[in-house]
Amino acid sequence: MAPLVSFVTYYRHYADTPTSLDRIRFFAKSVKELSEEHGLESEVVIVEPQPGVLSEMPAPLDARIIPYPKTPFLGHLAFNVGVKHAMGEFIVVSSRDSLFNSELIGFLASGKLKPHTLYRIDRRDVKELEKYPDSVSELLRYCSENVQRINGIWDAYLPRKIWARPAVSLLMRVLFFPYQVPHSNACGDFTLMHRDDWDRIRGYPQVISAGLHLDSFAVYSAIFSGVKQVILGDPLRLYHVNHPRTEPAPSENIMDCLKMMRFAKRPLVLNDEQWGNDIA
Repeated sequence: MAPLVSFVTYYRHYADTPTSLDRIRFFAKSVKELSEEHGLESEVVIVEPQPGVLSEMPAPLDARIIPYPKTPFLGHLAFNVGVKHAMGEFIVVSSRDSLFNSELIGFLASGKLKPHTLYRIDRRDVKELEKYPDSVSELLRYCSENVQRINGIWDAYLPRKIWARPAVSLLMRVLFFPYQVPHSNACGDFTLMHRDDWDRIRGYPQVISAGLHLDSFAVYSAIFSGVKQVILGDPLRLYHVNHPRTEPAPSENIMDCLKMMRFAKRPLVLNDEQWGNDIA
């Protein structure tokens, strides 16, 4: 039976980062355990550059490892390869640092997912771990107790605080009217659509760039294609365990593309029909 939901991510091993393998292990393990708990037919698809380490692990991950044979290895290109290989009716693109709580997986299993709908959720950033616990339940408990900030639709804010910049909210609604304001904040950690909608927008732009906001391109494209945006809220939660990393600089070209879509109120399709295939 084909899975209902495919969880797509990519992995690049950093030997000098102690939690590098822990994060991808828990990504796959949590999806498997929570899917079994809620009766969700799912799969995990992980795109990895070659030579890879995941296929050689003593205890293999419960996931399909897709080799990415070419260079450079860029996250948005890897996402496209993963989406193309995914077998699920619905496909969620996420990061290897993410953790879905039980309520979120339960929603995915509830039969409420609909085509022509973009599902987004606020990301909760969690205090960095020196050592990962033994079980998914322990990690989820740690995450729920150690949230440092929340990445909402408008901006990041502190837990137990209310984001309050009504002028910005009003301006954004005016700029995007009659479409919904894209929830593009931290969207590389949870972007969920039907596989036909991924194909409609042709994935992420296949440009050789490592800049920020490439993940926003898919959200903008979906909304300006007429896809309805649904923002999932409590008790559904997406956690992101912090770790040392270098943030890429924003790509001016991609920012210009986002502005063009906003002003033109229409999607900007950069890829041809072979997107995700020529590097797979």
